This record gives sequence, structure tokens and C-alpha cells, in this order.
Amino acid sequence: MLLRHNKLCTGNGCSNRLCRPPCVAYALPWLVLSSFSQKPNLMVRSLALEHDLRTFISSNLKPTLKTYWLCQLAGWIGFVLIEVSNYTFFIAGKFSASLALVFSMHAAAGLLLTHGYRWYLRRTRYQWKASSRIWIKAIIDTLVLSCLQTLLADLMYTIVGGINFLKQLELIDFVGSVYNWMRYIGVWVIIYYMYQLLKTSSEAEKALLKAESKSRTAELELLKAQLNPHFLFNALNSIKALVSIDPEKSRTAIVQLSEILRFTLQYSRDQLIPLEQELAETAKYLALEQLRYGSRLTTHIDKRTDVAHWMVPPAMLLTLAENAVKHGIGQLENGGHIDIIVADDGPWLYITMRNSGQYHPQGSSGLGLKQIRARLEALYQDRGSLHIQNHAGAVEALLKIPQS
Repeated sequence: MLLRHNKLCTGNGCSNRLCRPPCVAYALPWLVLSSFSQKPNLMVRSLALEHDLRTFISSNLKPTLKTYWLCQLAGWIGFVLIEVSNYTFFIAGKFSASLALVFSMHAAAGLLLTHGYRWYLRRTRYQWKASSRIWIKAIIDTLVLSCLQTLLADLMYTIVGGINFLKQLELIDFVGSVYNWMRYIGVWVIIYYMYQLLKTSSEAEKALLKAESKSRTAELELLKAQLNPHFLFNALNSIKALVSIDPEKSRTAIVQLSEILRFTLQYSRDQLIPLEQELAETAKYLALEQLRYGSRLTTHIDKRTDVAHWMVPPAMLLTLAENAVKHGIGQLENGGHIDIIVADDGPWLYITMRNSGQYHPQGSSGLGLKQIRARLEALYQDRGSLHIQNHAGAVEALLKIPQS
């Protein structure tokens, strides 16, 4: 409505609705100056209060609340700048400090109104769900807020400018003022609704990921709990066979078994361990089996990469070694050889275990291999894999693990 007013009125009881802001503008400077004249130290107190307020906001407000208030202040200060620029350059052709104060009062009223609206939505715990109904609500709320903002502005004109409140409620002027405010209130509502919808969507996604993580953790713990007895039974069977062959070696085997069992109890707390530690425990297990098989079992570990920075699922290589001994070397009268080759290619780690024997996929239903594949799936989805095949007269198991 200020767009149609290009001359300042003389004040003193002007009832023209289009002249209302300039009328109020004449009264505001007098009010401000009189308040400062009555209290000379008010400016100093105001500066001190502003400093204390900034300190409180920066130290006590949560980051989200602090951002909200910064956006509120920036938005309504932007409103003042737009309206003052519009009046200065396109209507009056000159700057009016008193009119800038009027727009500042409008901005303060808008800030309080929108903050009250936000408080109402939070108090009623409104459910933010993306649908057509929520945007219908946004349109209705924008209209209601714009009507309230218009009434607040009219009340302000009545208190400060002495203009009759009822005369300000003429239909055409009221509708025009509401339409004018809907531009600003509507932008505020759209931004706030979009933020809440995106926040709700993000929180739902985080909750889903957290639930999936808990599910995978529980699955891994179950797999580890099943793996410990599986390993223990195989190791005890090896020592049982060794006792009847060489009692002295069986005592050494028991010591080595205790060290390996200590490792299996510790790894249950971790999803990943250093590759170097995994190789060391696997070497201990193979040494334990060599006590049992003697010259029938030979082993070699070939490290073709720096293993220090690689992390792997615990006891996975140990399980492959158990499988190679039980289903490979243990089935051959003359025994055989187990080779472990560690190599990497960029972000991928390749661990190859090659053992004497023959792989029969149709009859392979061992718990150990199922455990490995299940743990790879739980940890890496489709990025980790285990492939077993017959190659050059031996069984070759290739473990592929992505970099963590």
C-alpha cells in the first residue's frame, strides 16, 4: 500500500490509511528521543545489555536454536531493507529514518508472530509428513498469520499514531494489506516447513541406519558365538589325536591352544583387527597342527604387501586354515602343503589360501565357510567375497576384502 503513496502527509490526525506509516513516523523519533533524554545512561546500558545478550546466545544456546535465531533476524532485517529501499528509490525519492523505524516495528511484530507460530507447532508436536495436506495447511496458516500481522500493524498505528482502529478495517485496504504480508509470511512458512520435512526425513533415515547397524552387530555377535565352539572342538580333536602319538608335543600343543583361545575370546569384542595379528594367530594354529601331522604338513606365508595398515574381520583367515587342514590335508594319506598369499590392489585386499586336496562344492555344507560368507555380507554387503575353486591340482580359496 505504500507503493501508492508518494508524498509525506503533515501528520496531526491524518486518517488516510495510505498515509499511515508517515504519520506514525513523525511520532516515533519524539518517543525515542524523549526516552533517552529522561535517562542519559540508557545508551550505555543498552550497549552493555547487547553485549551480555550476545555472550549468552553464543555460550548457552544450542547450535540449532542459535541458527534459528540468526535466520529469523537475518530474514526480518532483510524485510526492513527491502521496504526501505522500495520507499526510498521508487516512491519518495529520499531516505526517511522515521519510516525505517516504522518498518523495524513491523519486523519486530513479524518476528514475534512467527516465533509464536513456531512455538505453537512445537507445543502441539505437529507430525511433519510430506503430503498434499501439509501444504494446504501451510496456505491456510499463511493467510491466518498475515491477517494477524495486519491487525498487529493496525493496532500499532492506533497506539502510536492515534488513528481510529475501526477505520482501518475497510475491506479493500485490509485485503490489500493481508496480500502484501502474505509475500513475506508465505516465504517464512515455506522455508520452515521445508526445513522440518527435511529434518524429519533425515532423522528417519538415521534411525533406519542405526537399526540396521544394531541388527548387523547382533548378527555378528551370534556368528562369533557359534564360531568359538566350532574352533574349540576342532582344536581339541587335534590335541586328542596328538596325545596318543607324542605326549610331549601334546603339552606344547595345549600351551599353543591356550594362546589361540585367548585370542578368540578377545576378538569377540572387535569387528575388525589388524591383518598382522590375524596372520600371527593363523601361524600359531598351523604350528599347532604341524605338531600333530609332522612332516605331512608344510606351510608358507607370502606377504606381498605391507600388512600394517590393513584391517580384517577377526578369525576369518583362521577359519579358512582350519577348513584347509580338516577337509584338505587331513584327507590325504601323504599330507600336503598350505600356502597363504597376501596381496593388495588399490582399495582391495586379496588373501589366497591354497592347500593340497580336492574341493567338492556339492558336498560342502561346513559351518566355517557359511560363517565367513555371512560375516562378509554383514560387514561389507556385496563388496566382500569368498570364492573357492580347484586350481592346478589344489584347492584355492580367495578372500576379497575392501579397505575400511
